[in-house]
Amino acid sequence: MISEAQGSNTDYHQPDTKNEISRGDIPKIERRVMVITAYTNHDPGMDGLGITASGEKTVEGRTIAAPPEIPFGAQIYVPELGKTLTVTDRGGAIKGNRLDLFMENREDALQFGKQTLEVVVRYERGDVNQ
Repeated sequence: MISEAQGSNTDYHQPDTKNEISRGDIPKIERRVMVITAYTNHDPGMDGLGITASGEKTVEGRTIAAPPEIPFGAQIYVPELGKTLTVTDRGGAIKGNRLDLFMENREDALQFGKQTLEVVVRYERGDVNQ
């Protein structure tokens, strides 16, 4: 058992100050500022079926599209929204520091617009190619 005096960091919202992968089970945590937009299954170019690039069904409050350097399964915490989302999708315009948040309702997605927000990306051990 690890005591607080030993420095256990179980708060995944805190960045890993070393910004490196451990050989153990400790995930890599990275803070980034990213441009976030929103999409729906019925946006132009979408097929309306709601199947993500990873093969999962889109779920509001869970699904987010990220660039290829953030692997499927990575967790993205958006403090401003108070939500942790899972990377299960990609998008043609989702490159660099961009994310696309899935929403069921087109009005909500349009109202969300384009926001530049701080996020915390949590990579599981082995997710990041170093």
